[in-house]
Amino acid sequence: MQVRAPETRGRFVPVLIAAAVAALATAALFLLEFTPPREARATAPGMTTATAVERAGATVLPTDPNTVGLVR
Repeated sequence: MQVRAPETRGRFVPVLIAAAVAALATAALFLLEFTPPREARATAPGMTTATAVERAGATVLPTDPNTVGLVR
């Protein structure tokens, strides 16, 4: 009776492909996330919030200066 060894050739190819795709995707994410766009303009910090709120369809109400910092 002869016993063959299990075929191990090409066993890790899917793992290597998945690791390569994950590494490339992570590198692309870091490059796109941490490098500022070239056409970025400096605006007031509140403008970004106001634009996001407007797009969401919400309303921004100013805080009452008499109640800011009070603990009830």
